[in-house]
Amino acid sequence: MTQLNTREDILTLGAKVGAMIQDGEKRNELAETIAAKGDVKVYADTADTVHLVVPSSVDAAKIGDEAYLEELGRRALGSCVYHIQPD
Repeated sequence: MTQLNTREDILTLGAKVGAMIQDGEKRNELAETIAAKGDVKVYADTADTVHLVVPSSVDAAKIGDEAYLEELGRRALGSCVYHIQPD
């Protein structure tokens, strides 16, 4: 697997993935491609189901650090934003 070396590489990849997940057909293709690898589980959010990612480990020394907890929250929620709320 190729390692991303620059911030530009990471931003470019992020933009491509972002574009893919906004297109329903491409989003399904991406999920199927990742799931086909066998070592990754894919859970896709829907209008009435949002998956929360819980980190596998937390730095116990930083439990009282507000900035650390905010970063954990941002990572857990990722892009779980719905502009149209389900009924």
